[in-house]
Amino acid sequence: MTRWQQVSRVARWEFNRFVKWRQQAYGVLIMLAISTISGAIAKMAKGARSKQVEVVVIGREQLGFALPTVDGVRWDTTQFTTAADARRAIAADSLGGALLVQGAGAAEIVLRKRAAWTSAATTALTQARQAAAFTALPISDTQRAAMLAPFAVKVNTVTLKNGSSDVGSRLFTGAILMFGMLVLFNGFASLFTGITGEKQQRITEQMIAMVSPQTWMDGKILGLVSAAFVGTMLIGASGLLLVALLPTLLGNSSITMPPLPSDAWPLLLVLLVTVLGVIMWFSFMAAVAATIDDPNSSPRASLLLIPLLPMGLAFSLLSRPETWVAQVLAIFPLTSMAVLPVRMLMTSVPWWEPVLAVLLLAGASWTFRLAAGKIFALGILLHGKEPKWGEIWRWARATP
Repeated sequence: MTRWQQVSRVARWEFNRFVKWRQQAYGVLIMLAISTISGAIAKMAKGARSKQVEVVVIGREQLGFALPTVDGVRWDTTQFTTAADARRAIAADSLGGALLVQGAGAAEIVLRKRAAWTSAATTALTQARQAAAFTALPISDTQRAAMLAPFAVKVNTVTLKNGSSDVGSRLFTGAILMFGMLVLFNGFASLFTGITGEKQQRITEQMIAMVSPQTWMDGKILGLVSAAFVGTMLIGASGLLLVALLPTLLGNSSITMPPLPSDAWPLLLVLLVTVLGVIMWFSFMAAVAATIDDPNSSPRASLLLIPLLPMGLAFSLLSRPETWVAQVLAIFPLTSMAVLPVRMLMTSVPWWEPVLAVLLLAGASWTFRLAAGKIFALGILLHGKEPKWGEIWRWARATP
């Protein structure tokens, strides 16, 4: 059996170990059923009318404007004439609330217990007062219309040298990035389980006599990455199905998908960078997992959060994509997966930048893959303690 046949066999075993098609189908059906039931309940709740609250108004003549309409609130200006009477009725729990007007610009709402309608009432009263004051201004209707008219700004999107700034490109690029992050976090748990679990089984020492550690590690990375991609694709397909069904269940208009960008090359490049980034981070985490003796107590499990750093940097650079810092981070392998797509969307990038980023990503993936195999080869024989960082560095640099 050749080395690649061994890698393929290990990859298939790891893939089938974590991807159970029947369980995956059951999970999708259960999620759809729960979402359907939740949507039906939400539609019922949306259509149900809340109990109307009776609120007395004391000092109505001081407002200077008409009482606004508030959903769920019925204003009563005749039941009580003094604030003391209204307070006694509220204390006896025979009245929902009272609006005690203190002047043209202030009032007090008195309640027995907190209520959600007070926020809507406060906003409606503010808007009604502003509208009344605006109407009282000694200006003509034409002047009022001119004051309320928005400033006309036409946004003209242009195609960049190596990308497009249209809405479709932004949405699809964001979807690819989010998919890549979901693959990472969906697969890291399986990665740690698949590698640290092997270290705790004594039969593993017999296996490495038949299959080289690098072959075994290559198969694990390939199989676990494939399993994470399939699992995330099923989640994504279920999400798209829910997006298509929920508006119908809730009685809302359906969501219109944006058109595909006319230039597909930027999206293909983003997809390539995302795939390479996922493989690189899986290889990196495989090397980390090979050093962990007990995943339940090892502080190195916190390294799972490292891939969040590039995403945070990408968001922080949304307003500064043309700076030299953004350009460096778009090329640097540990951050290019998230930062390069942002630069391609927000500004024009030279042709060599994506090429260099892809080459460095591929090189980093290969380097981490080799390091993971070397560390696994020696870490599998170490029990009871985790190697120090100096030892890990020496293992990674060792000649196979």
